[in-house]
Amino acid sequence: MLKSDRPNRRQPLDQRLLPPKIFAVLLLLFACLLAGYLLINSSLFAIGTVVVEGNKYMSVEDVHRVANIPERLNIFRLDIDEIKHRLTKDLRVAEVAVTRRYPSTIVISIKESQPLAYVAGSYGFFELDKQGMILAVYKNVKQLNVPLITGPKLDNGYVGDKVNEPLIQSVLVYLAALDEKTLNQLSEINIQASGQMTAYTLSSVHIRLGNGDRLPEKAKLTNDILQDVKDAKSIEYIDLTYASPFIRFR
Repeated sequence: MLKSDRPNRRQPLDQRLLPPKIFAVLLLLFACLLAGYLLINSSLFAIGTVVVEGNKYMSVEDVHRVANIPERLNIFRLDIDEIKHRLTKDLRVAEVAVTRRYPSTIVISIKESQPLAYVAGSYGFFELDKQGMILAVYKNVKQLNVPLITGPKLDNGYVGDKVNEPLIQSVLVYLAALDEKTLNQLSEINIQASGQMTAYTLSSVHIRLGNGDRLPEKAKLTNDILQDVKDAKSIEYIDLTYASPFIRFR
């Protein structure tokens, strides 16, 4: 058998392997990438914050619940399009924008639908807008941000339903004509069985509205009187049932 005269060109084994330093650097880089990937996709660690802006009536907890934001927050796993979609479906939200503020913040900016009143139902309280649409249903109301309509009690209702009860619609006409500063001073609108209406302020002033006539005019008078009188606590009641308003001081 003839032997080849070609020299053996195989390189030594230690020349074909990566130098130890380069191998160590690559291994460290791989470990860092793997750790970063696991951290970003982990639900075990809280990473980043979610900031809610523009909310007045909805609590931050409500926004988080509707948007399905978990307690163990990892903003890298949150889908901002899904958050926007969930909030847009809530009738309490008129507009919403969701953005990322790097490095570790998600900002939810909302413009709320304007609630005007709460009214009691069989199993809780309905939050109504100026048309009488039910924006939300609560088992109990911890804090009244808008006046509570007392007297009539509604049967079952669902979010998106419209309350067409004439007396409640009359109250909503009155409330919708108030400016925000005056609306924030009212705590309750009571409707008696006779149809007579009385508004109550946070300082215990009661405003006699009478029946459902001239309500936009009575709302304007309410605005003017409550803003002109420096000390509302000095007023016992305001009677708007006559052509000229009557104010009784304490």
